[in-house]
Amino acid sequence: MNDYSTTDWYRIAQEHLTGVALAVQRQDELDLDALSALARGIVEAVKKSDQLLVYAMSGPVGPSLITNLVNVGILATKVGAGLGYYGKELERLTLAGLLHDIGLFAVPQSLITKSGRLTHDERTLIEQHPELGYEAIRKAGQKYDWLAQVVRQAHERWNG
Repeated sequence: MNDYSTTDWYRIAQEHLTGVALAVQRQDELDLDALSALARGIVEAVKKSDQLLVYAMSGPVGPSLITNLVNVGILATKVGAGLGYYGKELERLTLAGLLHDIGLFAVPQSLITKSGRLTHDERTLIEQHPELGYEAIRKAGQKYDWLAQVVRQAHERWNG
């Protein structure tokens, strides 16, 4: 990808994930190839300097679900690189970080932003977001089955 500035990368990621949110809400197929290219760009930006990481940690403005996904993607990249991940493995980690909670876009946003206690049924619906994300990614075909499984297991605990 191009040699964008730190704020450009962040803005581009926000734009891509806003498109993902709309696609999930409409139950459209996701363009995961474009998101893979975005992940590659983030990896390259993080490898060059810590500016993108510092920007993410500074609390940039934007919709909270979107900024959370962008921030997790960036932080996962930095941690993965520190653990010795590289190449395709690191790009996959970045992509998984960017999309780990996309199933939340299939949940009514009034529940996500609700102040106060959730009812049992509301909480149950929100807890289904890993499965909803899995289903959204599965529509993209076998090439991204690995990603669908990661999203499905994002909140898995050691005891299931």
